Amino acid sequence: MAETRSKSNEEHLKKLDREVSDLGMAIKSSDQTLKAVCTKQERMEQLMMHMNGKYESIVSMLAQMSGNKLDQKEKRAIGIATPHTGSRVLEFEPGKTSAPVYERGENRMNTKLPKIDFPYFSGEGPREWLRKARKYFQIHQVPKEMRLGIAEIYLKGKADIWFQWFIYSQPNANWGLFSAEICRRFSDTTAEEVIEVFSKIRQRG
Repeated sequence: MAETRSKSNEEHLKKLDREVSDLGMAIKSSDQTLKAVCTKQERMEQLMMHMNGKYESIVSMLAQMSGNKLDQKEKRAIGIATPHTGSRVLEFEPGKTSAPVYERGENRMNTKLPKIDFPYFSGEGPREWLRKARKYFQIHQVPKEMRLGIAEIYLKGKADIWFQWFIYSQPNANWGLFSAEICRRFSDTTAEEVIEVFSKIRQRG
């Protein structure tokens, strides 16, 4: 009887040892998972801090450029009278987006440049979007170092998600590399066509 009870207790202790061992392994696995989650969260926080810094830098540069234009208080003439047409440019005030005002006899024509908004991109038609973006940069004379940061603000949906990965893996990327990679990711073009697009972008600057 005593021997049977001793054997039963021994089996019960072995069972408890196995359960404690399994519990320890489960705790260790949970600890590793928690550490991995914390590491990913730290990386995401670093990435967000990096992107916020770039955004603030772009806003600051745009504000500075706008302020420099507004500081020019004096109006300057940008044309002269022509004896053949009788037309002359009246005046142009820096900082405004309107074209010069022309006067001919008693008729006046006030021509304004149309408002041009930077296009949004959500993943469809990357080549068309890049073409419109380049035209915007050309018209507004946006410096090369600011183009990628401005484009980022106008990415939506899956394009924005892809960009977060892209800038994380390529922290020193420029507009040329971004243009080639966005075509590679969101179009059905071949590798040769992507290289051709990248070459054209580099030639245009």
